[in-house]
Amino acid sequence: MKAIFFVAMLFLFSASTLMLGGIALYETIDFHFNGRPAQMSLPEGKKPLSLPVGGYDVHLIDVQYSGPDGVIRVPQKQLVGPIARKVAAGEKIPVTYMKNNPARVYYAGEKPDNPWVPLILAVVSLPVALYARKRLHVERGDE
Repeated sequence: MKAIFFVAMLFLFSASTLMLGGIALYETIDFHFNGRPAQMSLPEGKKPLSLPVGGYDVHLIDVQYSGPDGVIRVPQKQLVGPIARKVAAGEKIPVTYMKNNPARVYYAGEKPDNPWVPLILAVVSLPVALYARKRLHVERGDE
């Protein structure tokens, strides 16, 4: 019975690493095709804001991205405290926003996770799981 659980865990490991690698690969492809560099700031004509300190340090602020594709306004952008305070003070933050989802941004120097490690683990672990399943059937006489 323990062998069955071990083989099942090998298949679960293979499936989960394939899923994680697939998601990371999708995000990497999306970043390269839809990522646009820009400067995030308060919309033009809007005065600097005063944000409270403490408590749940996430703020919803109207922002705009200024980049090669022009100006894109994003209402009620969810920002964490330190970045929200910089934007509210009138600073411009370098970002890479996703053209197909402007609410999603990568800040300066950020990139999507590397998809290759989980994908390689999935490619290696699937044959191991299949071989373990075959050996389990041979041992039990289920050929």
